[in-house]
Amino acid sequence: MNQNDAPIGSGVEGAEDNVVAGAEATTVSKQTTETLMAGEKIMEALELADNEIETFREYEEAKSKGGLSEQIAPPPRNPVLAAYDVEPEEYVLRVIERIPGTALYDALLVLPFGKVVSLMRYLNFWAQKVS
Repeated sequence: MNQNDAPIGSGVEGAEDNVVAGAEATTVSKQTTETLMAGEKIMEALELADNEIETFREYEEAKSKGGLSEQIAPPPRNPVLAAYDVEPEEYVLRVIERIPGTALYDALLVLPFGKVVSLMRYLNFWAQKVS
C-alpha cells in the first residue's frame, strides 16, 4: 500500500492498461495580483540592494587606487536601507521573509533571469553566513 513511486491504482489487478506514467498531478500555479506584487517586491529589493553594493564597491575601488583622498566621505546610503538600518543582504532577506509561502513559489517564477542570478548570489551569501 505504501508505494511512493507508483501511481494510485497500480497495484490493482487488471489496472496495467490504465496506469499513466509520471506524476498524477502537478502543482497548481496561478498568477494572482498577490504573487505578481510579491515578485515585484523581490525585484525591487534585489535592485536596491545590488545598486547599494555596486555603489560602495566602486567607492572602495576608487579609494584603493588612490583616486580619492582620505577627506572624501563615502557615498550616502540608500534612504530605505538607512531607515531600516540594515545591510543590503539583510534587506533582501527581510523582503522575502514577509512574502506568504503560498505566494512565494509563484513570485519566484515571475522573476527575470538577471534577477534570479542576483538572488542566487544572496542565497549563497546567506548559506555561507549560516554555516
